[in-house]
Order: sequence, then C-alpha cells, then structure tokens
Amino acid sequence: MGNESRIRFIIRSILLAVVIILFIKDKNIIINILNYKIIFNIKIYYIIWTYLILETLFLIIPYTNNHSYNGKLFLKHYEEVENYDENKLKSYIKRNNKHARSVLIAWIVMNFLLYIIYKNYNLSKSYIFLVFMIYYWTDMFCVNVWCPFHKLFFKSKCCNECRIYNWDHVMYCTPLLLIKSFWTYSLFILSFFAFLQWEYMIRKYPQRFAPLSNKKLQCKGCTYNCRFNKRKQNKKLKRGKNEK
Repeated sequence: MGNESRIRFIIRSILLAVVIILFIKDKNIIINILNYKIIFNIKIYYIIWTYLILETLFLIIPYTNNHSYNGKLFLKHYEEVENYDENKLKSYIKRNNKHARSVLIAWIVMNFLLYIIYKNYNLSKSYIFLVFMIYYWTDMFCVNVWCPFHKLFFKSKCCNECRIYNWDHVMYCTPLLLIKSFWTYSLFILSFFAFLQWEYMIRKYPQRFAPLSNKKLQCKGCTYNCRFNKRKQNKKLKRGKNEK
C-alpha cells in the first residue's frame, strides 16, 4: 500500500534475484552465506531472524501497528459507521470466512506437496530457503502487482479490505518448518500467533473488518497511494475529459 510497500517490493525483488543467481551457481553458497560470521560469532541468519521477528512484533502490537490494512483488528483503526446494517455485516463476514477457509485448505495442500517433494527427493536446506524467498517476495507482489486471493476468492475492492492480510507472515514462514531449528520454529510460532490473533479478533469484533461498518476501510477519505486508488483516479480523469 503506497510508497512503503513499493520500496519493500523492490528490495525483496533484488534479494530474490540474488538468491536465484546464487542457487543456480552453487546451492551451497546460500547456506555458507547464512552461516557467515560477521563479528563476535554473530552470523548473518541471526540478523535475518531478528528482522523477521521485529517485523512480526510490529504487526501484532497495537502501539506499533500504524496501518489500517494490517491493523484493522485494533480499536485505534476503527471508526464506526452510524446505523450500519448488522444483517449485511453478518452476511459479509460469513461470505469472507467461507473464502478464507478455501484459501487455508489450498495453502495446506500446496505446502503438504512441498513436504512430500522435500522428503522424497532428499533436498537440501538451500531449496527450502529458496522457496521461502519466493513466498516472501510473492507477499509484496500480491500487494503491488496482482493478487490471486483478491481476484479469485474474495473479490474485495483493495488490500485495505483484505480478509486475510495478516496471514502473510505465517504463509511465508511455513516452509521453514522443514528446517529443524530454534530459529525457524520460533519464526513460525510467532507468525502463527499473528494468524490466531487476527482470526480471534475477526470473530470478536467483525465490525472492524468491514467497510460497511468501519469508515477507515472505505474509499472515501483513503490516503493510501495504492494501485487501486490510481485506477479510480484515472477513471475520474477520463470521465472528466469525456464530459468536457
């Protein structure tokens, strides 16, 4: 959403390109780089772990979550629509929950297939790290370019309304479960907590997750410089030109 997500997308695209090049050149290089000691036995993967942990913590703590698209579970991002239709809200949440279950099943099946391939072909950790990087990059690709969840499942108007926005951390951390380590398991556990927190809050405060009951999720007054707003602005300009 906006410049911040575009910068993240560029950085992740560069990182993925580097990882793919290294992987093609020599699969062991990736592991060697991750285990490289910078200073005082501090390895590179320690820094990556710290960054990913902090990224998730900033997401799940109300004080540090400053965006409505991933923070709408919190009261600070809720502005009630007066006299909203509760029946429409229930119908909206029910429909989105149904699509969310479909996404969850598809995600479990896809990663189960990954597990079978990993075990049957006795693949190295480098393959898992490559998959992780692809997932990590895809997260920002969905936000900035094209989102299959938006187009194929929820048909929501934008990321601000997305039913599964905070599933991203647990999604890209899932492949790391195939690497038995404190560092990988701790990342997954924290990201899974973010997932549970999100799902619990949807059930407790469904009104915070729907534009028909939360003004912060409506297009009117939205300040995010996202691709959806750009399309709307372009349509308005075209209409203005046609009217002239």
